[in-house]
Amino acid sequence: MTDNETRYRRLFQQGNGLGSLNGQETTAWLRRHAVFRTLPPHAGKELESVISRVGYRKGQTIYTETTAPSQLWILKEGRARLCRYSSGGRTFAFHVVSPGDVFCVPGIMTQCPYPCRAVADTDVVLLKIPAKTFQQFLARHPAFSYEVLKLVSGECCRAHALCSATQERVEQRLLAVLVRLMETIGQTIPLSRQQLAELAGISRETANRILLKLQQRGDITLAFRRLTIQEPQRLRMWLSQSS
Repeated sequence: MTDNETRYRRLFQQGNGLGSLNGQETTAWLRRHAVFRTLPPHAGKELESVISRVGYRKGQTIYTETTAPSQLWILKEGRARLCRYSSGGRTFAFHVVSPGDVFCVPGIMTQCPYPCRAVADTDVVLLKIPAKTFQQFLARHPAFSYEVLKLVSGECCRAHALCSATQERVEQRLLAVLVRLMETIGQTIPLSRQQLAELAGISRETANRILLKLQQRGDITLAFRRLTIQEPQRLRMWLSQSS
């Protein structure tokens, strides 16, 4: 058993509620990530009293479509994805959530149900902040509100890009996914070919054909449930040429 497996087993033996938090350490971690770095010290003290932690095993659903959001989610450890299932059972993935990412912000701000579901791609540890506390922070702290606005704007841009991608050729769609993941996760992408296909909105067979072609050109190296981008600039060049 690896050190990582041992650590997760210890956490999950406690159930979904992962015990008490060291509030100061958690707040310090939050202030190094995402929008929370703009909060003043006294707001950090308030966070310590309301933040909680929860764990999910690989494959478990964190929340589902149409559920009303009652808390803000921040991924602390592991990896998750936002996705939706079609009436025919096909999975469409919208975004890969990495440590430090904040998600479900628009739902809290508009009081709308979740538009998609969140699923744990690995064992994950998440932090939760009550929606009411988050809304109070928005009203009290302009710098925090500005960072949240930038976050939501980024989500809107990503949504527009996904809509536009449905009109593009399948190779361009997969190339766009690889470039986006490279810029957020790094050159080694720990996703299966099926997961990449879901992010691009194409079949696994089509994704496999394109990925093998990229490997033959020396742009990527494929392995079990991951790939490594060997030629980042060339991948961007292929994407621009296919536009």
